Amino acid sequence: MLYVKDLTIKADTFCVDAASFAVNAGEYFFLLGESGSGKSLILETIAGIRTPGRGSISVNEEDITHLAMDKRHVGMVFQSLALFPHRSVYDNIAFPLSVRKQSRELIYSEVKAIAEKLQIGKLLARRPGTLSGGEHQRVALARTLVMKPKVLLLDEPLSSLDILLKEEMLALLKSLHAAGQTILHVTHDYHVVNHLADRIAIIENGKVLQTGTVEEIKANPGCKLAERVG
Repeated sequence: MLYVKDLTIKADTFCVDAASFAVNAGEYFFLLGESGSGKSLILETIAGIRTPGRGSISVNEEDITHLAMDKRHVGMVFQSLALFPHRSVYDNIAFPLSVRKQSRELIYSEVKAIAEKLQIGKLLARRPGTLSGGEHQRVALARTLVMKPKVLLLDEPLSSLDILLKEEMLALLKSLHAAGQTILHVTHDYHVVNHLADRIAIIENGKVLQTGTVEEIKANPGCKLAERVG
């Protein structure tokens, strides 16, 4: 499904060094690392926000390393969520389809369908400033999922939520995964990893140190970060 090979990314004085991993179709895969480890740089490069110095990225055997963002078949939910504050929930979700010049009828049906799926159908006329933290999260997810990405990229989407909202969003992400969505999730939160992960890549100082299931890493930790898994 998603293959990252020897990816090298420079950002000021920091460098992600030859990162490699693979995410299988339908898998919930985590990049686990502390702040500043390079995990978000990798996600942004997969999304097309950054250009790698070396290496390649492919989705379903198609090289997307240098494709435009809207041609990559991936969708990213940012840590900041990045909703448009002066647009309605409907217009926020519809935005990526409008940019692609889809018909009004198609946009309406797709927005309504994803809003009902994420249980935010009653919020479509409201603006982001009137929403709770959990509702913000669902709208941001809906805006990405309406594009039907082959790979959903999540950049610390739960970091700002309180315990109850986090549990609610964990359940939602688990249901998306159960429905077959392939997910690559960046986090430093071991609780989230232990709750959702099929497999994990542990990253430290720009290097991928170990990849495996929770059970494999717990049984044979290869670094200090790995010792906290499970």
